[in-house]
Amino acid sequence: MKFPGALITALVLHAAPVIAAEPASVATDAGKAAAVTANTVAPATSENARDVLARVRPAVIQIKGFFGANTAQAFHGTGFAVAEGGVFMTNYHVVAQQVQYPDKFRLEYRTPEGKTGKVSVVSVDVRHDLAVVRAVDHSPAPVKLVPAIPVKGERAYSVGFPLDVGLTITEGVSNGAVEDSFDPRIHYSGAINGGMSGGPALNATGHVIGVNVSGYRFEQLVSFLVPAEHAQALLRRSLTAPPDDGKRRNEVQTQMRGHAAALLGALKQGMPTQAVAGYRLPAKLAPFIDCNASGDPTPNQPVQVTRINCSAKAGLYVEQGLYSGDLRYSHFVLSTDKLDAWRFVHRLSELASATGAYGSRRHVGPFSCENRNLRLTGFDASVLVCVRSYRKLEGLYDFTVRVSSLNGVKRGFASHLDMFVWISMPA
Repeated sequence: MKFPGALITALVLHAAPVIAAEPASVATDAGKAAAVTANTVAPATSENARDVLARVRPAVIQIKGFFGANTAQAFHGTGFAVAEGGVFMTNYHVVAQQVQYPDKFRLEYRTPEGKTGKVSVVSVDVRHDLAVVRAVDHSPAPVKLVPAIPVKGERAYSVGFPLDVGLTITEGVSNGAVEDSFDPRIHYSGAINGGMSGGPALNATGHVIGVNVSGYRFEQLVSFLVPAEHAQALLRRSLTAPPDDGKRRNEVQTQMRGHAAALLGALKQGMPTQAVAGYRLPAKLAPFIDCNASGDPTPNQPVQVTRINCSAKAGLYVEQGLYSGDLRYSHFVLSTDKLDAWRFVHRLSELASATGAYGSRRHVGPFSCENRNLRLTGFDASVLVCVRSYRKLEGLYDFTVRVSSLNGVKRGFASHLDMFVWISMPA
């Protein structure tokens, strides 16, 4: 994949000025009685949860990570047996630190009964946040993976070790595949808390429909599962692969390249635009991109600002403190009837710098930037293009673009584009 200049050019050149221009009836006593009767005879789902937990319990382990020779854990998650010989499935983010720093971190398992032992990473799938690991001297019967995504409304269960409080099962329903998601996920209405990552999500018969992966922070009972079909695919690739710490890091780098190519390839259709406060700016570029708009409704502000923020929500967890593989863009349209030209331009220029909390110096190098002025349709613009490399991931780069209008003294805009992990610098 080459330098994503086409996308940058499209975003810049599509910025242009807009040319003006009866209440429900009360239930009867008989109906109420029927409802009470129906509720009374309905099966107690908690009884099924006990059965599911009892069935899957022997196959579930807690996976713990330790830094150096320390006996206090650095992180933990969950895994479950998927093949004979001590082969377990978990999330990549559970074992990411050991994959990236194999000489610094070690992995161990702990069974619900307290047995412990060593764990090694066999293979990873960064895009779907999955990893296959092998446990030493522990080989329970594997659970069955079901690749079909359950329909909305089916009972579902999630098992894991939340917050290090012991083996736990939560109960909810499947809401089917998440709509307009770049990578497939199942929406699960039960709770998934820290430490349950990598654990199995099961149907009412105790078969695995997905792998616990995440929940929305600050939201209630909105959780997500990686569909079991991706766990099956990784397992097939992993059964003959010997543990190799060096190979795991190369896998991560290769998979990040593939993810970036797929994301950019999904944006090859036409460039939709929208009218925003007097400018026509790029809008939602693909169904999986989420956009929201906001503004300050308070009157008499020195500068009125309309904001539009868009994100692909396609980021990958690489290691602690480093998410990558995403695309975000924002528009800021400013207008004033109170500030003079100098103060207004100063406010607009504050939005034109290539700064932001997009990675620490430990992970990425400094930006190298080039700034040019361009004549667009009806006005001039300043365009700043910056690139920086990843320190450990050779051949991978972040790109940042800032576009701001130059001619307006009472109205102007700034657009931001940030692309994380793109490859092949131009020749």
